[in-house]
Amino acid sequence: MAALLATAAAPMAFARAQDAPPEVVRTGKYYAVHCHGGDDAMAQRALDVVERAFPLAAATLGVAARAPAQPLAVHLYRTIAGYEQADQQLNQGKFRRNLAMSHWDSKSAHVALQPPLSDEALRALGLPGLTVQMLAWEATHIARFELCPNFRDHPMWLVDGLASWVAAKVTRDVVPDGGAGAPLFAQEQWLVQQQLAQQHLPPCASILGDAIDDLAMHDRYATRAVFFAFLREGPYAQRGDRAIRAVVATGGGASYQQKVLAAAKSALGGQLERDFARHVEALHPQWNEPFRSLMPHGAEWQQVAFPDRNAIAWNLTPVPGGAFAARGRLRILPADSKQLNFLFGRTEAGFYTVAFVADQGLTLFRYDRKADSWQRIGDGNAPALRLGYDTTFEVVGRGDKVTVTIDTLHWDFALPEVLPQAVTWGVGAQAGPDGAATGSAGIWSDVAVTAPPK
Repeated sequence: MAALLATAAAPMAFARAQDAPPEVVRTGKYYAVHCHGGDDAMAQRALDVVERAFPLAAATLGVAARAPAQPLAVHLYRTIAGYEQADQQLNQGKFRRNLAMSHWDSKSAHVALQPPLSDEALRALGLPGLTVQMLAWEATHIARFELCPNFRDHPMWLVDGLASWVAAKVTRDVVPDGGAGAPLFAQEQWLVQQQLAQQHLPPCASILGDAIDDLAMHDRYATRAVFFAFLREGPYAQRGDRAIRAVVATGGGASYQQKVLAAAKSALGGQLERDFARHVEALHPQWNEPFRSLMPHGAEWQQVAFPDRNAIAWNLTPVPGGAFAARGRLRILPADSKQLNFLFGRTEAGFYTVAFVADQGLTLFRYDRKADSWQRIGDGNAPALRLGYDTTFEVVGRGDKVTVTIDTLHWDFALPEVLPQAVTWGVGAQAGPDGAATGSAGIWSDVAVTAPPK
């Protein structure tokens, strides 16, 4: 049984197919989705997502939502290899790592199905939440290409900010989280709060002036996403509209960047720095997701790992009192790895994890952060933990003991370290073995983590 890894790397490419996969096309008012290697249902689901992006982008930009003369092309690739081939042809592989990109000259968007899924898992889950987000994100980019003649000169706070804001709106509409919060968006808030706490948050003038390239990629995207949402959803909405209108209405030329920067600063006023910092400080993200991808669908939480890295999402509401009780159901889906992980007791020293492996059982581990090592605490054979079936689980911890229950069987384990007074918990999905095409995929249902009964 594999231990949960603590490191991450870039997504692994699939072996490239010799022949082009079949292409299914579904056309709407604004977009035509070209689904490479998928079926009619996948293409229609993707079209339902992207069609929502165009009118929302137009309204935010303050322009009429006139349908393009020809629907804009959105390409969805069933495999990462298919996406990589398109990126190589269009961009010489510049956006290989992104797994999603938009092409200026053709006004086309290209997205890999991500994280990769087996056919059985895809049927069970539909489009992964991360794919929904990236489809809406890239559809917003090409809507801006169509709607704004000066789109090539737009500042990045608008380019990425608009895409992230529309993608968040569309994703929450298509995939309601039932109040659980989506780690995709909570992580952006968490990252920006960390920047503020560590005094690394760039000044607003630097965000507006595209002078934040010294930030790591995820921090840069998060900063623009949170800043743009601040301009759209709170007391700055009217000022933000004026700043956006200035970007859209100003003609191009050598002085364009200076003009729109001055116009944005004027529109947003002299208290922007103070008010944005207060906004960031007041955010309440529900998740810290260092490695994707978890997407709540109401009472069901879908979680999928990339082939070569684990998915991990920590809940940011710890259970007080040095004890916890986690209950719910889990279903592990077919993939090259078949393991979901329940994590608990995170401290600076490390954390514990219960690894649930379909058709085998469970293992309790402790991860030592300083030594970067795993201690195997104990195992259990669980016949009820079958691939593709819902199974009830319970993990109850008190002090230096934890009890794990699967169906009607339970196991008691002694912990090498006492649980902290505030017990942080999370969920994970295991990466695949070396050379795998898919990581683990599954569904957590009706999960409740509370103080245990006395």
